[in-house]
Amino acid sequence: MRYRPTRSELVQLVNQARLDRHVSIRSAARIAGVPPATVQGWLAGRHFPTPALRPKFLRLVEAFELTYLLHPALWLDDLPPSRIPD
Repeated sequence: MRYRPTRSELVQLVNQARLDRHVSIRSAARIAGVPPATVQGWLAGRHFPTPALRPKFLRLVEAFELTYLLHPALWLDDLPPSRIPD
């Protein structure tokens, strides 16, 4: 079984990849196509991307070559409890 990071771990890994590549918050925001405050909130762990902004967050994940860390269960918190599969 491969490693499946939690949401907070994924955000920390994305932020570390950003820092390792010397990419500023503003540059990361340009990559994602969102305001810098939004990226800063994501990467500080204050909030996880809403379903509407998920594709923009995934741009960062792709830009930092971290797509191998994604898994479907990452988004299960968005489902009502009765819809979460066993």
